[in-house]
Amino acid sequence: MKTVKYIMGLLVAFSMTGCNDWFDVSPETQISSDDLYSTGDGFRMQVNGIYKSLSAQNLYGKELTWGLVDVLGQYYIKENLDQVYQDVNDRLYETSDVLSLTDGIWSGMYKVIADCNNIIEHVEKASNSIFENGEGEKCKIHGEALAMRAFIHFDLLRLFAPSPAQNENGTWIPYVKDSESVINNKMTVKQVLENVEQDLLEAHSLMVQWDSVVSYSKSWREEVIWMWVVMGGYWKSWSDESEYAEFFGHQRSRMNMVSVNALLARVYAYMGEKKKAYDVIEEMLKMGGRGEEWRFDQMDYLPAGECRLLGDVIFNLYNKQVGEYYAPYLTSEHPLYLRNITQVFPSRNQIDGRFEKLLMQIGSDYVSVKNRRTNLDVAYLPVIRKSELYYIKGEYLASVGKVDEAVELLRKVRSARGDISTDDLNTITTEAGYIQAMLADARKEFIAEGQSFYMFKRLNLPIFDGKQNIDFRNNNYLPVPKSEESAF
Repeated sequence: MKTVKYIMGLLVAFSMTGCNDWFDVSPETQISSDDLYSTGDGFRMQVNGIYKSLSAQNLYGKELTWGLVDVLGQYYIKENLDQVYQDVNDRLYETSDVLSLTDGIWSGMYKVIADCNNIIEHVEKASNSIFENGEGEKCKIHGEALAMRAFIHFDLLRLFAPSPAQNENGTWIPYVKDSESVINNKMTVKQVLENVEQDLLEAHSLMVQWDSVVSYSKSWREEVIWMWVVMGGYWKSWSDESEYAEFFGHQRSRMNMVSVNALLARVYAYMGEKKKAYDVIEEMLKMGGRGEEWRFDQMDYLPAGECRLLGDVIFNLYNKQVGEYYAPYLTSEHPLYLRNITQVFPSRNQIDGRFEKLLMQIGSDYVSVKNRRTNLDVAYLPVIRKSELYYIKGEYLASVGKVDEAVELLRKVRSARGDISTDDLNTITTEAGYIQAMLADARKEFIAEGQSFYMFKRLNLPIFDGKQNIDFRNNNYLPVPKSEESAF
């Protein structure tokens, strides 16, 4: 472990603002070659391929963030949408264009799962000696592949199956653990979630020896867990720009033991396990031994051209082309006009920084500017935010009668986002009142990020679009591609 400690000392001097060559490495078209896995560099290239593939336009580069999933979330004015999105908005899943879109998501996600399984199968039998930092690095890569396998299956479940609160019966999607599987049995929602949990717990145990190494921090003048230094380093300028440090330094764009815990919290919340979700968040936030090691981005101090609020992002993906994908939707021909936005941000709350700085008015309508190509941070695609963890913590607290503590967490999020008119929170005295206020804030927080839809779904509630409740609870999951049915 001495070698690992030495390289950690190098990696803490790294952040997302160095060169981004690592993100631009293309994955191999075939990853089954044993030769490819004969070196640590080969494994690193394939791990990179997982993240790069997931960031594609048909997945998190568009459809699983500000595209299809936000259409499902009833974010956009229907009349301005392309026909395929109008059909998605109305839950007309069987039209040819919608089927083509959803089939592409399904096949794309399972292709990346196969890539994860290929890495897992090879790293399990690889010698420690081929990795520059031996067993620690091997375990880190193994853990990342397991965590990403769990992450992808979980989002497939959220898209292609009902939530546990709706229906735990029936079988919906397979959980694939073999890179060459052709026939896989579909599982129940509960079975898939059990497999997700198992993979994440194993991933966490594998990552601990790499991610929890202690390093001396000059800025804090004490020894701290190195992960917190790297996680906190989005906007710092470091001197070490080697490819190796670049690869392991981009921790918010990689699965690590912090993001694994955050994902576990999301999974437990989806399962209805509020106490487990709360406990894993508490463990994560205290992991560094210094309490919460990074703060919410303050809207009042948001620099021009930075619209992602990356300071409190726990896990993100990366694609430099996102701004180009989004550009057509800022025009009058294909606008993604936000629905009922002045009701989502009522007059007393339009001082909210998310209204003032993250939206742009076109005529009488508004669009999100998070994906605008002129933004300095447009390539980073937030997947898990600290605000979501605060919402989840609040759900547990409210469920056990600690409504005041839950409301205080919500107040912290809103205040950080520049909303100084939080007097309405003073009237909340019940769990139901907290849930309503939390969902109202989540709708603001997750514009163009694809998470609001899943929150309404897991709570088995109609989607509130700022003006009315839209009840698609009996039709809020996509159909499994017909071409896949015969394979199960």
